[in-house]
Amino acid sequence: MDALITNIINNIIHGLWFYSLVLEPKHSKKKLMAISAGTVVFLQLFVILFSVVMRRSDLFQMGNLFLKKIYFGGYCVTALIWGIIFVCLLSASEPVKSLFLMSAYYSFWTLVYLIISIITNTFAGAGGPVIWGLRIGLNLPVLLLYHRLFKGKIQRMYQEVQIGYGIVAAVSFFAFLVMTTLIIYNESVEGQGLFYTVMILSVGSMMVIIHVLLFRFIAQSDYANRLKQMQLHEKYLRAQIDSYVQMEQSARQTRHDIRHHNMVVAEYAKEKNYQGILSYLQEYETLEEEKYEGAFCKNHVINNVLRAYVNKAKRDGIEVNMDIRLGDAVKISDYDLVSILANILENAVNACGRETGKKQIEVSLRQKGSKLILICKNTCTAEVQFKDGIPDSKERIGVGISSVQSSVEKYDGCVRFSTADGMFICQVIMNNAENRKKGEGGSMLC
Repeated sequence: MDALITNIINNIIHGLWFYSLVLEPKHSKKKLMAISAGTVVFLQLFVILFSVVMRRSDLFQMGNLFLKKIYFGGYCVTALIWGIIFVCLLSASEPVKSLFLMSAYYSFWTLVYLIISIITNTFAGAGGPVIWGLRIGLNLPVLLLYHRLFKGKIQRMYQEVQIGYGIVAAVSFFAFLVMTTLIIYNESVEGQGLFYTVMILSVGSMMVIIHVLLFRFIAQSDYANRLKQMQLHEKYLRAQIDSYVQMEQSARQTRHDIRHHNMVVAEYAKEKNYQGILSYLQEYETLEEEKYEGAFCKNHVINNVLRAYVNKAKRDGIEVNMDIRLGDAVKISDYDLVSILANILENAVNACGRETGKKQIEVSLRQKGSKLILICKNTCTAEVQFKDGIPDSKERIGVGISSVQSSVEKYDGCVRFSTADGMFICQVIMNNAENRKKGEGGSMLC
């Protein structure tokens, strides 16, 4: 009975932890809770059924070594089942990102059980009320601390930082394997002294330090990503200021020259040369329109970003074609608009800069119903390799593909990259903010 209660506590704690570790949910909160609870019930029923079979077949009489093998077999099966449920049914993240969180929790789990085993001198920390209290007491406070202080910060980093998870997942999983090996070794040692206890706890402390460093690594990646975005926004603001300065200079010139224009019109009027007045005014209007060319749409943010990069492209000898068809209301934050447009356009301009022949950029931005659709094409004669649908190129990753993906995902959107007919193509589809899904996981397909 003690072992059964211990197992129930284990499964409930697993269910609470894995439900809390979902940072990019695949389903609604109710469905996530149902899947977690269902897994707890399934595992518990399996343990009860297995215990009944063992008792009826007298397998409990096989000896202590056999029971230890059974325990570790159950330990591995439980870890595997929860891992599959978390990666495949609970989390919508990439498998490598889910593996990192899963292995980080498993490392913590093994450390807790190892501490309990050493303190109580029991087999893998299994036993009566004292063991149950220790398991609950070492898990729940950490879980509450995670919710109060760390979950929000980790979630933001987890969603915004798209690179580096392969490394941290591998290191974290290795730490979990080390801790598992340590548990097995701990059960085979007799006469555990003070030195042995210090050594075991030191290894456990090292595991904690490793995971702290892994999270700091992710935080540094997040800092670098934000710094890059701030530099991008600064570049855009400088271009916008330059644009306003040019407009102000043109306005001053117009105000200065208006007196001369009035004199010319007055002379035509005195001579009753009305055709001359019309011709002069038409020429004047044409020249004024040329001063303010570059107004692509009514949205000031989109217009200024497009104008800044079109001017840069033209200075680099790149032909630019624009097709902008937007309504009056674009329900996407200015910050995200700048991150998406500026990153994609800078990517296109830089890519064209590496070309030797004809250089061309085509941009189509239109609002279709509740969707905002952006298609950017740029000349690309080099062969582009893709990995998981993402250009496998340091140049392209370096200019913010991860930032584009992060911003687009806020609006339940998608980004698709491809090449065709000597052009690199980036396609973005987003919902307006008012049409975003509330509390649901998943994204639309490009």
